[in-house]
Amino acid sequence: MKLLLFLGAGHLHAQLMAGGKIVAQREFTDSPDGQANFAAFLQETKRPAYLLTDLIEEDFRQETIPHLGGSGRSALLQRKFEQFYRGTPFHQATLLQRQKTGRRDDDMLFSALTNPALIKPWLDIMLAQQTPLAGIYSVPQISAPLVKDHPSDHMLLISWEKPAGLRQTYFSNHRLQISRLTPVHAGVTFQQAVVEELARTYQYLKSLSLLPPGQTLDVRLLGHSHDLIELQMELPRSTDMRYDFADLADIARQHNIAYSFTDSDATQVFLHHLAARPPRTHYADAIHTHYFALWQLRHALNLASGTLLAGMLLWGAANLWQSSNDAAEAASLKTMAQQILNEAQKIAQAFPNTYAPAADMKAGVSVMRKLDQYNSAPSDILHPIGAALDRHAQIELDDLAWRMDASEPAATGTLADVPARIIVIKGRLTGFAYDYRAALNYLENFQRDLAAQGYQVAVLDKPLDVSPSGSITGQREAQANILGFSLKLSRRPSS
Repeated sequence: MKLLLFLGAGHLHAQLMAGGKIVAQREFTDSPDGQANFAAFLQETKRPAYLLTDLIEEDFRQETIPHLGGSGRSALLQRKFEQFYRGTPFHQATLLQRQKTGRRDDDMLFSALTNPALIKPWLDIMLAQQTPLAGIYSVPQISAPLVKDHPSDHMLLISWEKPAGLRQTYFSNHRLQISRLTPVHAGVTFQQAVVEELARTYQYLKSLSLLPPGQTLDVRLLGHSHDLIELQMELPRSTDMRYDFADLADIARQHNIAYSFTDSDATQVFLHHLAARPPRTHYADAIHTHYFALWQLRHALNLASGTLLAGMLLWGAANLWQSSNDAAEAASLKTMAQQILNEAQKIAQAFPNTYAPAADMKAGVSVMRKLDQYNSAPSDILHPIGAALDRHAQIELDDLAWRMDASEPAATGTLADVPARIIVIKGRLTGFAYDYRAALNYLENFQRDLAAQGYQVAVLDKPLDVSPSGSITGQREAQANILGFSLKLSRRPSS
């Protein structure tokens, strides 16, 4: 539930709202009795309050300032407040836009309630009653939602608030520029006030150069349907202005305002807007909002306490439910644990004896280090063989096998305790036709080339069986074009 206050000239309206609906309303005059009644009302109503003002004594100034941040910006704004509004604490600065060229300065709108005597008595009562005041707002500053759907870049919004008067607010590019309030005296109707003041406001905007030459001013009028019908007949037709008549009943439906309007008084439109979406900026300072900050802190603590309590209750219930099962499960878990322990002991007893003497471990580490020291990459081992094959182009390689063999006899000057690298080459000699002697000589040259690279070469299979028991004649046709052979190469690191 929120407490909404509307302050006009010599009059304060108060209403309690809950869920977007009015729960109660009170009226207080600016008199000792009215202020005493207001104090008694606040004593009974401890709710967050939002104060909306609609006063003639509200000033607007546009200024361009350098784009600064942090303490520099705060100091600059404070100097501007002292320059423009030295006599009032109710001031604020709103960023309109940042320029896109040059130094990219900030276009600011400075505004203030210039007569603090109209507000201070009511604020003193609220401070004395420790009312949590959220902020001090004004009708022009919460009017933007009523024009944001209009495509015009030059819009004049006209509304009538019975406790204050006729409010005319000018927007350029949907940003507030200036606003005027004209009291509506007894005997003057809403329609008469609009017709009289509209022409003056148009000339006022022209004199301030706020309306570009030749620009048509769009005018949106808020009112009751009966009054708007009469205004359509009474307002002069002119190319300088276009009229947009907004029925308060239609606005109420569009913005979900639960209120039935009987005349053109738009006060409830602004109060409902304030209750639904309070602006972040306002005229109140830290002194005025002190009790609201305490209320927010208390509300947050209560919410945290409630959440913590609910969590503890849930945790306790879960523990209580869990404990009912723990006793039954404890015996089962104990039996299961004993079975697992017995099985683990049986498995451990079945393990083989993996004890190794220190001397054997040292020898193993030494061997691993030596193997790692003399280990060679495949490219280092195969590169000499590939180079020899390149030098003997008439040998075609069919197969190559590579292994490590510790049982291979060690040659003189090599390390016997390092396994030998064994490479078996299978290939064939091509291009020799029936010149077997040349083929055998070519293969012997290839063997000598490999031996020069540090390999021990052993012939496993020759292209021809030239032993005394062999027969070259029987091999002639089979080996006329393909002379196959295989060699075993072995190599150990030098000692």
